[in-house]
Amino acid sequence: MAQSTTNLGKIHVFPSETLYNQFKNLVADNDLALLKDDGAYIVAANLAQNGYVKFSNGLILQWGNSNEINRDTTVTFPIAFGVLYSVVGVPKSSSVLSGSNSNFGVKSQNNKSFIANMYDNGNGYAGFNWCAFGKA
Repeated sequence: MAQSTTNLGKIHVFPSETLYNQFKNLVADNDLALLKDDGAYIVAANLAQNGYVKFSNGLILQWGNSNEINRDTTVTFPIAFGVLYSVVGVPKSSSVLSGSNSNFGVKSQNNKSFIANMYDNGNGYAGFNWCAFGKA
């Protein structure tokens, strides 16, 4: 069976549609469904620098990179979450950050975006990397 973007990462039990059709006449529909859809597999993906992977069980992992250095930077997720569990951000530095005069955090978040809040008195920030976890 040809692999499509709707079943990226799915491991096919049947190497051809012909074998699948022959086998389905021998096995109950419920058992066949278990063979076809056993476990979580990738149903959609964008493996770019700012991308995501969506699994058949609903889990969504997203990640990205920003070169913005503004205090409040809004990041829009590549795809919206049904439920967002967590966003983690890590600042990048072009020099030594200025200790207690520096901070970075996720100011607010929702299922479509988050705001990264950063401040460095010594102007050492060079953007940030982030990842987010949730479900469809």
